Amino acid sequence: MRQLLRDLLAIWLAVTPLVGRAETYWQVQQPSVIVIVEGNRDAAKAAAETALRLRSAARALLSWPDGYHEPPVLAFVVNERLLRRTFKFPPDPPGAYADETARHGTWGRTDSLAVVAAAMGYERGREFRSLQRMYGEALVDAESSHDWPVCAKQGMTMVFTGAELTPPNHFYLAGTRVVGYQSFWNPEEVLTPADGRASQWLTDERGYSCYLLSFMIASAAPEERVALERMLTAVGRGAPLSTATASELHQTLPEFTDRYREFSRALRLAPRFHEVHEEFPEKIPPMPEPSALSAAQVRGLMENLCAKLQNCRN
Repeated sequence: MRQLLRDLLAIWLAVTPLVGRAETYWQVQQPSVIVIVEGNRDAAKAAAETALRLRSAARALLSWPDGYHEPPVLAFVVNERLLRRTFKFPPDPPGAYADETARHGTWGRTDSLAVVAAAMGYERGREFRSLQRMYGEALVDAESSHDWPVCAKQGMTMVFTGAELTPPNHFYLAGTRVVGYQSFWNPEEVLTPADGRASQWLTDERGYSCYLLSFMIASAAPEERVALERMLTAVGRGAPLSTATASELHQTLPEFTDRYREFSRALRLAPRFHEVHEEFPEKIPPMPEPSALSAAQVRGLMENLCAKLQNCRN
């Protein structure tokens, strides 16, 4: 693990920024984030700020303990064609309910570094949806949420993907972004592994139900959110759902199911009155002035990275 970090830093330090040339790749370096972006200087700064705001959101919404320190992130935000020529993309897990603007990407993590390769979006206001999804997925895989059921991890990833992350450190996800299928599955159906093959409609419906459950958790009061997440951790570590709801929520499984279904009905009837709206106290530091990289340098970095992560396309 540490060797990978040392190798990546050696690669990084060998890259000499360009001076006096018009380039489309820019790098921003901070102690906790390194971002390489296709675009311009402002895009590079915005991508780095997005990554840091997303990490703040994960710390609060996933209830990380005070002593937990997420490792630095190295993120590439470039054209999807370049990503596809370099990396093998993992398939979406069954039932994934994805924002189509999130496009594709990949990620990996060690104890010392998180690595994200995400597609640049070209629709105004959605440039970093793929970064939010890929880095969000990596963050959900950290700390206690690492043990959550797959459905809950998928759903919280989509909460991070769909959110608006704005200055100074603002997180907003409207209920109107969550409304989708008319039908949804009960918690005991989605928090246990899916058995056998199902139609695309059913897998998408299950994925939407995971998104809905995670939105309910993210929009809960902090104390209630912590209890719900302890329940997810217990289930992910093998406890029966009925046992986990009783011990962590002090509710029977039918009571918890009724609560979830009532929330779902209320959201469908009045989505404008439901939201995740947070202003986090953690300050996002000013970004240094980005420096330029050539296309050849970026390709070389990505090829070396995919080799070390063992997910090169060829």
